[in-house]
Amino acid sequence: MTEAEHDVVYMEKAGDGVAVIYLNQPKKKNAINARMMEILTDCLYAADADDDVRAVVLRGSGSCFTSGGDLSQSSPEENTPERARKTYRKYCQATWAIRSIAKPVIAMVDGYAVGGGFALMLASDMVCISENAQIIPAFCQIGIAPEMGVVKFLPELVGAQRAKEIVFLGDRLSGQKLFDLGIANRVCASEDLEATTMELARRLADMPDASIQVAKCMFNGLADWNLQASMNNEQTASPFCTTTTAYAKTMEKFAR
Repeated sequence: MTEAEHDVVYMEKAGDGVAVIYLNQPKKKNAINARMMEILTDCLYAADADDDVRAVVLRGSGSCFTSGGDLSQSSPEENTPERARKTYRKYCQATWAIRSIAKPVIAMVDGYAVGGGFALMLASDMVCISENAQIIPAFCQIGIAPEMGVVKFLPELVGAQRAKEIVFLGDRLSGQKLFDLGIANRVCASEDLEATTMELARRLADMPDASIQVAKCMFNGLADWNLQASMNNEQTASPFCTTTTAYAKTMEKFAR
């Protein structure tokens, strides 16, 4: 891994059994791309293999979690179903890593959490969010299918009818709204978010590690029996949507 690659996602040990993984493209509001998801997956498995780590915090550098997919990562000429499918698998692998590692993962969400950022948050075991965070489930509104397990995780948290409304319309949701919906575990002011998140992470890290890890595997093992099937369907649906006329027209708006 080169230094440049390490910079876009990296992990630090914060002490007391907690590791923090940073999405680190602050100039792009931590927009995510396939290579970042590949490094995120590596960091998650590295944390899982490290006996000194007992809890993981996933956050964005600066004041934003992530603004979603990096629209500059491919040109229209490169946008073939085959390439899109190969690229998208890396996003699914990151989702699976969050769910399958034994260590609990806490998403620390401030600023924007758009599209794939929303999905990473839903995949996490717990969520700490700022009151003024802006959650934008921007899938259908830009012409793509819901991705990274959203159609599996969201209905389980809020019910099918409300999940469809959130995904179909893509309206902005505040951090307080997500807490009220039962998606977030903690909500607080932005200036208190890091302290609140780290307090929760350290509490988890201080618990008997075997029981926490086994409990996570029990919860996720029961809940995720169909996750791989869902993401396999996404690997067809997502590339299809990105080759439609409607999606091309949406991308033209972003290019202006």
